[in-house]
Amino acid sequence: MAPVWLIPLCAFIAAAIAFAIAWRLSRRQALLPVKAIGAASRAILGGDLSARAGLAGTGELDILGQSFDAMADHLKGTLERLKEQEGFLQALIDADPDGVRVLASDGTILMANKAYAHMLGIEPGNVLGKRCYESSHGRSEPCAPTLITCPLHEIAVNGLPVKTVQAIRLKGGLDRHVEVHAAPLVASDGRLLVVESIRDLASDIRFSHEQKLSAIGQLAAGVAHEIRNPLASVRLALQSLIKQGEAGRVNIDSLMDYLRLVDSQVDKCIDVTTRLLKLSVNQSGQLQIVPLRTAIEETVSLLSFEAEKNKIEVSLNLPAKELSVMAADGDFRMVMLNLFQNAFHAMPDGGKLTVSASADDKWVDIEVADNGIGIKPDMMSRIFQPFFSSRADGVSGSGIGLTICKGIVERSGGAIHAVSWPGGGAKFIVRLPRPGLL
Repeated sequence: MAPVWLIPLCAFIAAAIAFAIAWRLSRRQALLPVKAIGAASRAILGGDLSARAGLAGTGELDILGQSFDAMADHLKGTLERLKEQEGFLQALIDADPDGVRVLASDGTILMANKAYAHMLGIEPGNVLGKRCYESSHGRSEPCAPTLITCPLHEIAVNGLPVKTVQAIRLKGGLDRHVEVHAAPLVASDGRLLVVESIRDLASDIRFSHEQKLSAIGQLAAGVAHEIRNPLASVRLALQSLIKQGEAGRVNIDSLMDYLRLVDSQVDKCIDVTTRLLKLSVNQSGQLQIVPLRTAIEETVSLLSFEAEKNKIEVSLNLPAKELSVMAADGDFRMVMLNLFQNAFHAMPDGGKLTVSASADDKWVDIEVADNGIGIKPDMMSRIFQPFFSSRADGVSGSGIGLTICKGIVERSGGAIHAVSWPGGGAKFIVRLPRPGLL
């Protein structure tokens, strides 16, 4: 018969062995899988998408770990595809030569291309996260929508695309005029975003100025004629005075007549140069109130010699009451000059140029019509394209005059189009905003 103490000892040993076996089994089947899954979760949370639990057993926690690894594989693939798509989208907008930025409803810049950063003179990495008014206008608070056309505000109110001209602030503190095209974009989560395309107008303004100088150069013969005639009269008057002085027969009345003649002829020369200067001045694109009759009559006068030489009759049918348009004065005159010269080119054998205008409460329409050869139907859609030229007088033109005209008119908030007739003749209609009844 065994001692009494042996039975409890055996029971204790058996319990210890059972506990050890249970501990080992629970550690293998529960604690280690949970630890592996936890470690992999923390690693993925820290950004290591390659971390896995790596469990190969058949237990429930092993199967859970394997499902976790499959989910991690899917997550990694999805994030890689999203990153690839984001890179493609960034490369896509970086390929745009104009500045592009995507704004949240509060003006935060969510995405921008390299051209936008280059335009401002800053590094691309210093763009994202800033507010639009801080980035491009150097402001600490939003722009007042009553003082400036804010695309973000306009789209929030109307939900429609916006086009406007603004001055942005560069890194060095200088301002630069840009043309902004903005459109609404609804994100997948329902947020309203705004996409802006920002075009630097500096090159357009410079290109327009070069076209002005080219067009003015074509006026050289007419301007020389208008200045030469008054100068010839001045010379004759002075020669007469010299002869009278040499003969000792200077009469005070005759002297005053000659001086008045000289004074009037000098005024004519000054008037010609003044009209020419109004064409050549390099406007910044700032809109102003332009008196229609004055601008058209002064521009036509510069072409009087050319009209006479080419046997072209110019008829102005303008309203008796003065009309005004909103435009840059020099730019408007250049549009008219280009359209008048185009009409002259369409009438190499002479003809009639008619300029008329009409208005309603908001718009002024200026029509420039000729009875020349007209515009062929297959060319009508191309006449405003850059470098397209088809002159009736056989001269090779630059092909940018009408392109510049279209750009100037549209930047002024207007529109331009042309019509032609089968029997010949063409008409250009320029529509510009009216500042109001003066």
